[in-house]
Amino acid sequence: MEFKGDTKGLDALIKKIDERSDAVLTEVGREACRLAQQDGNYQNITYNLRNGNGYCIVRDGEVVKMEVISDGLHPEAVQRTENLLLYSNKPEDGLYLANGVDYASFVESRGYEVLMSKKLYAARQIKKKL
Repeated sequence: MEFKGDTKGLDALIKKIDERSDAVLTEVGREACRLAQQDGNYQNITYNLRNGNGYCIVRDGEVVKMEVISDGLHPEAVQRTENLLLYSNKPEDGLYLANGVDYASFVESRGYEVLMSKKLYAARQIKKKL
């Protein structure tokens, strides 16, 4: 599309919108992961599941921010989640939540809460805040 007229300030406006969007997505991602740590109703033996919740923000097909909420004592859980967030298919821009621990989906399939309901929470929060 061709636009004729004064576009001065348009790039700055787009940058402000992107920054605001990233700030909201970061806030929602952190909160969803923190709540998942607190609300997980599974038997916590190794603490890997609680330290494997993370999020990333994707813009233009690239990960622009990533964080795994961890106590710092479970680097393998953190690494697995980072790998999942970096190398999985992300067809759209936005916020992605994940837990890269191998058995996270198995635990959820047994009816326990690891992260799935927090994805729904995050979607509601994003609609509310953006």
